[in-house]
Amino acid sequence: MIFKKNTSKDEFKQLAYPHMKLMYNVALRYCGNVFDAEDIVQETYLMAFKNFHQLREKSKCKPWLLKILRNNFLKTYHKRKSMQKLNETDYIEFLESSISDDNADTRLFSADGKQAVQHAMDKLPVKYKEILTLYYIDEMLYKDIADSLDIPIGTVMSRLTRAREGLKISLLKQMNPKMTLNFKKPLIPA
Repeated sequence: MIFKKNTSKDEFKQLAYPHMKLMYNVALRYCGNVFDAEDIVQETYLMAFKNFHQLREKSKCKPWLLKILRNNFLKTYHKRKSMQKLNETDYIEFLESSISDDNADTRLFSADGKQAVQHAMDKLPVKYKEILTLYYIDEMLYKDIADSLDIPIGTVMSRLTRAREGLKISLLKQMNPKMTLNFKKPLIPA
């Protein structure tokens, strides 16, 4: 759709452009490489511009853009059937607070620790990686995450809890392969 008025184009620039850096950072974490991230952000902004008339509340531009970005990423992800690795170093601070074992903390900061984090992240379903990224890396509020993913706040909180547990369990199992942990609902396929 081509805008008939320049005011719509100007309004789009005013509302959407300030979020471009965030969109790029989120896309980079999703994709794992600069080229795919740039493509997804460009596709997101083109789609957002074409559908700007559908944005009902101008104050919700950021979650709306994140939702478009997420959908573009998932579309690309499903087409390729393989996801690029996420940047594991972004999760070290989060993991440090999740695992209290001194041995685990030491391991996280070693080269093996970075590989362990990446391996643990690879075992998590996309929906859990996504929640961890939005909450811990992009420091979004529950409400903003819920809006951008179009899910209830309670679902955001439960997915975040499950993502933390899954990551912690995976790391602990890597550090002690003989460890057996019993949970009602497995998060990570064996």
